[in-house]
Order: sequence, then structure tokens, then C-alpha cells
Amino acid sequence: MNYLGIILTVCLLNTVFTQEVKKVGDCVWATSDLTLDLRDFGFLEYDNPSGVATYRYYPCTINADWDPDNCAIRNKPALCQENYEAVTYIVGKQETASVKIVSKDTFELTYTDGNDGRKGVVTLSCFQNSDEFKFDYEEYPTYFFSMSVENACKSEGYPGGSTGGDDGGFALFIILVLASIFAVTTYIVGGMLFMYLHKKERGIGLIPNLAFWKDSPFLFRDGFLFTFSFIPQVREYMKDHIKEDYSKVPS
Repeated sequence: MNYLGIILTVCLLNTVFTQEVKKVGDCVWATSDLTLDLRDFGFLEYDNPSGVATYRYYPCTINADWDPDNCAIRNKPALCQENYEAVTYIVGKQETASVKIVSKDTFELTYTDGNDGRKGVVTLSCFQNSDEFKFDYEEYPTYFFSMSVENACKSEGYPGGSTGGDDGGFALFIILVLASIFAVTTYIVGGMLFMYLHKKERGIGLIPNLAFWKDSPFLFRDGFLFTFSFIPQVREYMKDHIKEDYSKVPS
């Protein structure tokens, strides 16, 4: 049962926290509560401290200040690599961009169709104090980059999307409901197996804590009456119907 719980939890969290990302314009993507706008970013550069290569990132061509000596404009590159011999390679092209959200306020942009099968993955963190682009590591032919931006993200989603607070509340509600269902199912199935295998019960005796469930309607009644015992009519009812437990009624 523990393995089942782990599987259900993983599936639930994946369902709750995976949001659809829509392209709503040139260099603009949005979830239900967050918008990523890269139109104001023209050219970013990172020099590898080891001197092996320089990487250049053109997030958007609309306002890009293209450098023809690096990546030819006709190829519409998004990511370029220039090695120590001044040879330039396209790591990924802009028109191949695919975007997904990997955690709260963090997008992942993937660019493909680079030279010799190269592709680039840019992890973009929103709402940072400064704009920064850097090369992280390489698993050829894939190159991984990270970027922090201050003004590229807005706390508003595509038309018809809900707010982040609503999504968070609904997600918590779904988690609680499914967790409750799992707990009840585990209690019933596990309890019945215990009663069958260890207690050798059969029929209605398989129900775990049977005596408690038989008495539960009366327990709920007593709790309700005790809660509202400050009402004279309720006190009179308790005197007539629960005489054996009357000692618990406040005087």
C-alpha cells in the first residue's frame, strides 16, 4: 500500500503543478497566471572563464541587434557558440523554441535544429534583481544555460486564465480530497485484510472497528446535543433521552 501511495502522490503533484504554456505573440508565452515577454531582450553574451567558447543568446528577433560576424541573420539563431578558433556554430534556432514551466516562476526554453544536431536549453527564473545570462554545462549535443530576469515576467496570464491564488487554493483542495480518499481506502482495505487474516472474521465482521461504527450515530448525536446544551429545549431533550449520560451536561 505504501508503494501505491507514493505513485498516487507523484501522479497528483505532476497533475497539479504542470500548467499549459501558450504562445500568445512573437516572443511572448503565458500560463494561466504568468506571462513571459522577451521582446525587450535583444542580445546577451557569456564568455566562458576557461576561454573555450563564447555564447550569445538572441531571445527575440523583433528588436535584436544582430552581429553578422557571429551567427548569420538568415539562419535566425537563438543561441550561438563561438569557439577559441573563432568558429561559430548555431546551437538552436528561434523558430524551434518550445517553452514549459518547470516550477513556480521558472520557465524552460528549448531550442533545436542547431549545427551538427546541437540544441540549447535555457532555464529562465523570473522576478530576479538583475538580468543575467550564463552557460552552465554541456552534454553534447545539448548545451544548458540559465538566465535570471527582472522585468520579463508579469503576474498575469492569458485571457480566460485564473489567478495564481485561485490555482493554488484549488490545487490544495484537490490534494486534500485525494489524500482523504487514499486514507479511507487504505483504512478499509487494510482493516478488512487484518480482520480476515488475523482475526478470522467473516461477513459483516470484516468491517474494521465494527462496534465503533455501530455506535457512531449515537456518538454524533450526543456530541451535537452536548454542543448545543445551552439551549433550554435541547437540555430538556437530553434529560428525557440521555439520562444515563446527563452528568456531562453543564449545570
